[in-house]
Amino acid sequence: MGINEVTKRFKNALKSKKIWYVLTVFILIVSVFLRFYNLNWDHYLLFHPDERNIANAVTKIHFFNQLNPEFFAYGGLTIYLYRFWGDVIDFLTKNQVWVTDWGHINLIGRICSAIFSSFTVIAIYFLAKIFFNKKVAFLSFLIAAFTVSFIQSAHFAVTESIITLVVVLTCLLSKKIFEKPKTTYALLIGITTGLGIAAKITAVSFLIIPVFALLLLFIKQKSIRKFILNLTLISITTFATFFVFSPYTLLNWNKFWESMKYESGVATGSYPVVYTLQFNHSISYLFQLENLFWQIGPIALFAILGFIFLVIFSFLKKQKELVIFYIFPLLYFLYVGSWHTKFIRYMIPILPFLIIAASFLLFEITKKFKKTGFILISTFLLLTAFWAMAFFSIYTKEQTRISASEWVYLNVPVDKTILTEQWDDTLPVPIGTLNLNRYKDLNLTMYEPDNSSKINYLTNNLSKGDYIIFNSRRLYGTLINLTKEYPITSNYYKLLFEGKLGYKQVAEFTSYPSIFGFEIKDDVSEETFQVYDHPKVIIFKNTKHFSINDYLKIL
Repeated sequence: MGINEVTKRFKNALKSKKIWYVLTVFILIVSVFLRFYNLNWDHYLLFHPDERNIANAVTKIHFFNQLNPEFFAYGGLTIYLYRFWGDVIDFLTKNQVWVTDWGHINLIGRICSAIFSSFTVIAIYFLAKIFFNKKVAFLSFLIAAFTVSFIQSAHFAVTESIITLVVVLTCLLSKKIFEKPKTTYALLIGITTGLGIAAKITAVSFLIIPVFALLLLFIKQKSIRKFILNLTLISITTFATFFVFSPYTLLNWNKFWESMKYESGVATGSYPVVYTLQFNHSISYLFQLENLFWQIGPIALFAILGFIFLVIFSFLKKQKELVIFYIFPLLYFLYVGSWHTKFIRYMIPILPFLIIAASFLLFEITKKFKKTGFILISTFLLLTAFWAMAFFSIYTKEQTRISASEWVYLNVPVDKTILTEQWDDTLPVPIGTLNLNRYKDLNLTMYEPDNSSKINYLTNNLSKGDYIIFNSRRLYGTLINLTKEYPITSNYYKLLFEGKLGYKQVAEFTSYPSIFGFEIKDDVSEETFQVYDHPKVIIFKNTKHFSINDYLKIL
């Protein structure tokens, strides 16, 4: 059989609907697998602070006599959801750990996140299809299946997965109501957005999408009555759904408002906190764009260009309905991108739109330059899949904090003094019957202002310590670069890494994304991309035991 015959048969096979159905199901199965594999990657130890806060709130809920979570950084929906499933599993297994133990509650939350993330991949397909075509939809579906930020957020029991699904469904329904202004769509939009706001209050921004859809519908139909009716239905349904699933946001308004003032102050930088120091010298918008490459891989380039092209395309081709698609990610990025705090998770809700924009641009290129477009699509699709599999590899390995803890129990004698750092988890973590009580723990307050007292503080503790453990790069990765704000602390870290403080690095534990034996070092990514599920842990041993006077001379 000649090569031409093989090519012909391959092309005919691609035209078969059965082939595409099989391929779609296969990709969906792979997508689900990537999201569900090893959800208990931390062995119930909870290394994500938000997961701890949510799990703690869940333990306070008792249906239906106690519904106040007493925690308002997130809404009540996920807290009630985790408690509901915890009660169900508790009833079936007669084991109360599912409603009392933070680690088990957290596992329930991660299962929910993985489910929401899996449905998001499907929703992205239909969103792309309704705005563009099946080709763009299928490519978007493929990219979404292998999007690293979706895979990572599926492994955390926080709200990113659910609100991303909500924003995609909201946009999909908004396009539906623009095409066919039915009451059913208005009610569904209200329910969807209400659930999103009940999960996280920032989801109120999703209402931008249906509002613009109704405005475009008003311009087309010139019916103020339908505009007001649909807007009223959406507003009432949104509020009712939100109140049902997060009632104490309003019933405990003072506590909620206090929490929101704190959270918004931290986000904008008006309320400085130590855990956002990493953003002190970052450049708004550019920082988020750079981190898109960690979130979705090399196709981020086409995502950025595709989104810009899409906005221009909508004006040139006079396709006003595309405003429904891009208005939210555009305004959201312009507003949230200006914040002082730039956690990588803040950009997750706009990723579906960027993925679809990338797919749209790639197929537009294919229309003009068929071979070039095909090569680009194939290349960037493969790169996206490789990046996903590389990142996924971290969940196939033992978590670095656990590996480091095992090393400590085997190599550090009992009663030795271990220096750890405030605002980061203490190591070693409990493993079986082994726990930190075997050692003397000194928690260094490295975020305290630099002054002469800090030098005395450091010299005193360094002289007492036998080991120093960096649980992650959270502190040293930031403070070593803040030479103006933290000159003493910055110098301390530099001297330590240079081996000039009498401490020698004796162990390092990393779990970088890797594929085919090649590691991708993500130390320059936004720190929360790394420090929860695959941090670098470094252990130093005091080999010279300098005196306080020695340290005073050095520092």
